[in-house]
Amino acid sequence: MAFDGLRGSVGGLRLLTNQSQEPSAATLARLKDNGFHVEPHEFFGTLAACRRLVDSQALRPMFLLSDEAMADFDGVPTHEPNAVIVGTAAGQLHYERLGEALRVLLNAEGSQLIACNKGRYFRGRDGFALMAGPFVAALEYAAGCEAVVVGKPSQDFFHAAVRDVAEVDNAGLSKVLPHCVMIGDDWKDDMLGAMDAGMQAILLRTGKYRPRDEEKLPRPPLYVANDISDALGFLRREGLLRVE
Repeated sequence: MAFDGLRGSVGGLRLLTNQSQEPSAATLARLKDNGFHVEPHEFFGTLAACRRLVDSQALRPMFLLSDEAMADFDGVPTHEPNAVIVGTAAGQLHYERLGEALRVLLNAEGSQLIACNKGRYFRGRDGFALMAGPFVAALEYAAGCEAVVVGKPSQDFFHAAVRDVAEVDNAGLSKVLPHCVMIGDDWKDDMLGAMDAGMQAILLRTGKYRPRDEEKLPRPPLYVANDISDALGFLRREGLLRVE
């Protein structure tokens, strides 16, 4: 597949995802079943980033996550919660659970609202469906707080991925960012997030893409492609991929 063709043509590769409905291992297995041979070290997901944040701050979260996604948080204490973590979880994002989350945010001093992503919607089997973003926004409004966004479009998330793939520290990050390209189908989370982080971006007319999405961007992306093969063809034509 075109995805596999990137290896050997670029300095490094990471698959960035806001997927928060299943553990990382399940996502990797599903990708493999669909013909995407992604190595574990190439997978850069929001759940793993969220787990790193929880561990680094010794948080005791209330989780608004699916039962499947909770596998990535095995062993995390949840007594007397001082944080609320929100992902895309249809069975959790209802009035009663959101009310419980609000009480944690209002009653626990210094509590944090952490969003695995702030995406608006995704394309599922039955069409478009809500992601975590609208529910995060509701809790922000009700609690009068601002969420820590762990996944896209957070600049920290993009920068962490670039540091990982390029093996640079913060001092070397600014030199590497202009040479990194984000390829995705979401004009806001993928394109705007990457460009605000200092990267280049190619918008795909697939998946989430809606007609004229590119016109919503404050500045044009590097390219608007019909699919991933078209995007790679553009990079080759522009001399931005190594020739084997």
